[in-house]
Formats: sequence, structure tokens, C-alpha cells
Amino acid sequence: MTAPGPASAQAMPCNAPRWRVRFLHAWFALAASLCAPQAGAQVLLVLSDESAGYQAVAEEVRSGLKQSRDGKLRVDAAVASRMADADTASLDSYELVVTIGLAAAQQTLSREKDLPTPPRTLCLLIPRQSFERLLPSAGRARDSRVSAVFIDQPLSRQMDLLRVALPEKKRVGVILGPSSLDLESELARQAREHTLALTVARITERAGLYAALQNVLPASDLLLMLPDPLVSNADTVYGLLLTTYREQLPVIGFSEGLLNAGALLSLYSTAHQQGRQGAEIAREMLARAGSLPEPQYPKYFTVRVNVSVARSLGLHLPAEEALAAALSGHVESERAPDAAGKPATLGDAP
Repeated sequence: MTAPGPASAQAMPCNAPRWRVRFLHAWFALAASLCAPQAGAQVLLVLSDESAGYQAVAEEVRSGLKQSRDGKLRVDAAVASRMADADTASLDSYELVVTIGLAAAQQTLSREKDLPTPPRTLCLLIPRQSFERLLPSAGRARDSRVSAVFIDQPLSRQMDLLRVALPEKKRVGVILGPSSLDLESELARQAREHTLALTVARITERAGLYAALQNVLPASDLLLMLPDPLVSNADTVYGLLLTTYREQLPVIGFSEGLLNAGALLSLYSTAHQQGRQGAEIAREMLARAGSLPEPQYPKYFTVRVNVSVARSLGLHLPAEEALAAALSGHVESERAPDAAGKPATLGDAP
């Protein structure tokens, strides 16, 4: 195994220069529209920042809406930092606002609370727990206008993956931080339903991570990582993965960044998949001028295996296509390099 190195938990590989050029063109075209309503402007994309991952999702949504309204649908884009200066009349002119990332959702919902009838707002790339905490600040009267596609995978899908990929591993260790602590009861229920033994450690500060890991490891056959900024971040990933590797304990991650850093498996939705689902929801709403659906987990997802880590741990896992098919029942495949630089098939749920 190559020693794991720090990596962004949500890293999404893109051609940054190409995305930047496209984004800047869209951004400059939007500058005036945030100051005054624009005729025919129906959809606004709000990005947390200009990083490549957010731009990739935005481009996918834009592409998915190209044929809407006979190709005459106007889609604008802005970064979250611009929302504080946006004229409320400009926001009110949009039929739909799509936020990409947590900061974009926070800024947009905060700005919309000043509107008597805010536009329907769909949040992408947002953790479920964070979204649920934002709703009270948006106002209960506006809940029916706000929806989301969560960035995290449903726990049932993650437990299904463990049973299919590592059926001999029955003891699951999890470390929860402040952002994921509310998942503990659901974790326990899913573990029981999948006949798995669960060991949970809780931390409230980064200094407690190593001690929590030492408490979890002896009682676990694998470590399941959940999105929590205190547990998994650029400063903690290296030490966590190195410790588990020395103990020969496989780690199940939730992003491509964690897989490349040394996790055995990762289950996540790519920028393409998040944008695709967001575009589908937007098209349906715009076509019937209706309401948004209930907040939902990703229906499109990717399963990746770190082949070099599996070899180092002496584990023989099913192929990625087979794992994805077992979780979804049907697979559309796409190609991407695995952690060792060789082609690997990604499962794309229907």
C-alpha cells in the first residue's frame, strides 16, 4: 500500500482551466442580473465558491436543462459571496434557485427569508444533517418550497455495501462528531437489520479522535467513515488511515478523496451524478410549474475499490460493477482510473 496522504474528502477531478473559463463567462453575464430582474431568467445556480467540484455540478445542471422550454430557458450563475449584495427583487424573479454546496445554501436561504414569496430552492451537495438544521432559519412556512439532494448516501445503502463486499466482516466501528451524532440511532437500527455488530465512539473536539480510534479498533472488523468535518478533514485523514492500516483494518469511505488517500472502498455520488439528479428534478418542476419533491438521498452513485489496498490487506472483493449492481439492481457503467491508475468501472444506479 502506498502510504495514505492528506486529501480533500470531497475532491472531484476536473479540467480546472476549462471549468474556470466557462464559469467566468457565466459569472460576468450574471453580474447585472443580480442587481435587476432579467427578462426570461428562470433558473439561478448559486455556487459555494469557484472551485472545480462546484463548477462541475453547475455545468451538469446547466447541460441537463438545455432542452427545457424549447431551448429558451435561461440559466444564470453566481457565487455565494455575491448573494449578500443581491437585490431581493432579482431573486424574486427566478422560478427556481439551485444551490451547490453548504455555503451556497446558507447564503441563499438567509437572503430569501426577506422575500414574501421566495422562489423554489433546490439544494445540492449538502449533508442531510446540515440541511435539516437550515430549515428552521428558512421559516416553516417556506419548507414546501425548499428541497435537497443530499451529498451523503443512505445508511441502508452503506450497510448493504458492507454485507456484499465484506460478508465475513460482522463488526462495524464508527466515530461520530457533532455533525453526525444525530445518526447514531439510525446507525444502530440499520446495523441490527443487517445483522452487524456496531461499536460507536463520540468526539466533541479533534484532540479526542485518536483516543476514540483506539477504543473502536479492538472491537471492529472495519471502520465506516461518515461525513463529519471534525472526524474527516485534511488534518485528520492521514493519521486515521495510517493507524487503521497498521492494524490491518479496512476503511469504508464516502468520497473519491478518501479512496485515493487509502480507504479500501468508497460509496459516493460524483459531480456528474449530483448534477444529473438536480437537473432531472428541475426539469420536472419547470415542465409542470409544480412544487419540488421531498428532500432525498442520491439515486445515482458510484462504488470504487482501492485495488492496491485490497491486495495489501489480503482481501478479495467483487468487481466494482458487481458491487454497484448488487446495490442498485441495474448499472450503467462509466470508466475512470482507479487508485493505482488502472481503468475501473463505476456503478451508476438507474
